[in-house]
Amino acid sequence: MPRNLTGRVVSSLGRRRAVYGAVAFGLIAVLAASGLAVRSFNANAHASACGGAATLPAGIANPPALPAIGGTAALPNSIGAPDKASHAHVIGQHAAGSSMTVNIVLRSRDEAGLMRLADALNNPSSCLYQHFLTQSHETYFAQHFGPNPAAANAARKFLASSGLSLAPSQNMFAIRATGTTAQVERAFHTSISDYSVARTQANHTTKNSIVFANTSAAQVPASLASNVAGISGLTNYVHAHSNYITAKQGAQAAGKPVPHYGAGPGGSGLVPSQLRSIYSADGLYALGPSGRGGHTNLAVFELSGYTLADIQQYEHTFFGSAENVWITDVNIDGGPVTPNAGLTCFGNPCTPDYSGDIEVEADVETQIAIAPAVSHLFVYNAPNDDLGIGLLDEYARIASDNNVDAISSSWGLCEGDAGLGIIYAEQQSFLQMAIQGQSMFSAAGDTGAFGCLRGSGFPGAMAGDPTSQPYVVGVGGTSFGLWDPGTNAHPAYPSSGETVWNVQDLCSDANSETLFFCEFFGAGGGAVSHVWGMPAYQAGNGVVSSFSQSGGYCSQATGVSCRETPDVSANADEFTPYAEYCTGNPATNSSCASFPGWFGIGGTSLAAPFWSGLIDLVASRTGNRTGFVNWGLYRLFNHYSNPYGNYFHDITGANSTVNNNGFYPTTPNYDIATGIGSPRITGLVRALGR
Repeated sequence: MPRNLTGRVVSSLGRRRAVYGAVAFGLIAVLAASGLAVRSFNANAHASACGGAATLPAGIANPPALPAIGGTAALPNSIGAPDKASHAHVIGQHAAGSSMTVNIVLRSRDEAGLMRLADALNNPSSCLYQHFLTQSHETYFAQHFGPNPAAANAARKFLASSGLSLAPSQNMFAIRATGTTAQVERAFHTSISDYSVARTQANHTTKNSIVFANTSAAQVPASLASNVAGISGLTNYVHAHSNYITAKQGAQAAGKPVPHYGAGPGGSGLVPSQLRSIYSADGLYALGPSGRGGHTNLAVFELSGYTLADIQQYEHTFFGSAENVWITDVNIDGGPVTPNAGLTCFGNPCTPDYSGDIEVEADVETQIAIAPAVSHLFVYNAPNDDLGIGLLDEYARIASDNNVDAISSSWGLCEGDAGLGIIYAEQQSFLQMAIQGQSMFSAAGDTGAFGCLRGSGFPGAMAGDPTSQPYVVGVGGTSFGLWDPGTNAHPAYPSSGETVWNVQDLCSDANSETLFFCEFFGAGGGAVSHVWGMPAYQAGNGVVSSFSQSGGYCSQATGVSCRETPDVSANADEFTPYAEYCTGNPATNSSCASFPGWFGIGGTSLAAPFWSGLIDLVASRTGNRTGFVNWGLYRLFNHYSNPYGNYFHDITGANSTVNNNGFYPTTPNYDIATGIGSPRITGLVRALGR
């Protein structure tokens, strides 16, 4: 099984659509197949001509500038100090001589044009639909939508003149530099303090840590301010967390024995044939490789080392000894096992890290469970550092490589903990993926509506990042309740249906105890974004409800609605679990080593790779990339001639005591607890592939 590939791999979709000059408006002067460079393309004009609807979330894309102060301008929403409700305590000033790494995150030179193009290429009603940029156009994005070169040079000059040392970055929008705390404070006219805060680690244990954050708005030269989206590195709690709960963890929290469920070895959970049958995929699988993910590439976004042999054991158990998906590791910033020097994790230099191996192996095994004939599966991996450097560089690398058709991430943090610098830099990678025809999926979180509980601890409703990003498909969680298919290899969808995942309806914000239940029993993530406006594709019955927000809640103009998550859902309950095989190495900090062998696992981190594998089946059937699929999903949700129930299971909450995710209720049609619903795979794949 070849691994550690260093060269670029051309996607196996030989028939993928390219960006054709023959399109009605003369989009690009030459066919992609010619291999010639793209020379001129006014994305703004052409996308507008094709009816592309720009998504311009004012909270990020065009924030109001604050008054200039002595030749500088304060950046809006740039104070990093933890909210008082997070129970963080100020310790004192951060040591003046401590080393820091900061990023000035720049804007795209044509934000409106880029978003119009992304929408037009992925909107089934557009004349540009699925005419994606290909690898032969790899410089096009940087030339037309990268940061303004003059602004990038000005940012470098400003950092250097402030005494900081420029550092390399894999993200073209992040101008990176290092220096001491005192130098950083002088450069950005802010002060940085230390705080004591409890932080949840990758293995879900809580550890008291000392973090730092700026206590006043960061300032940059007034001449540069309009090109700056934010600053990252002024806080060091941008440490992503995974989104899983094992059946053993849930049972221990409840003081109960670990339940047996499904056909997994030892009753460890649902197996691939059960997942496919429950969600109506057997009709596709009968078609052979083209209905099982053949001739496609998938990827997972990861932040931990793992054990390849465990995944091979999973494959051979359920698909036979001949099943060996080609898996390639792509390590960024040294990867989690050999992290680059200078990166810090939980306040200390990063060391070899296997603490999230349960997450990595669950993600890969679930993608294989749904798309077992996938040609190539890439495991992108970076250190899970405190500043989000690995996180940003990894998303940028996935977009730059442009090797895969769908990507799943089960790692994230809440919008408030991420900060605008990180959020905006991520957005550029997701936009690049969208215009290349790649679908990005993100786990919506496992703490109900309260996305910060495993981060800073803020107890209010908060959407997760990257789930709330407009060019990411947010995936929430459901439960099969008391239903158990047992050893039936091909069970039908249960007559009792699904509920939102919220174990015994325990998660709520009523008091600290019920918030504890959100964190340690779990509940499907879903909330209204504080950052993004509602994208043009997000429409339909239930989308705008009494729980919706607008205007200042997400930095929009009065009357403009805010983005809602999740978009879709699938089973995520640790008590109706998936079967995972994971052993780990006890000599490392492996989480698997405490659950060696087969065990049950839940969390939206299973639902996200499930959906990415599902959408990969569309590419396998058509020979073309599906693209950013939210346009297609909401179109089917609103389809006037075919019932919504042909493609989705509506999670209504009817006749169930479990009818909310701790704050937002389940209702007929769209709701902020489960989105559109869970999939009917065969109908959905066929409809999206038309």
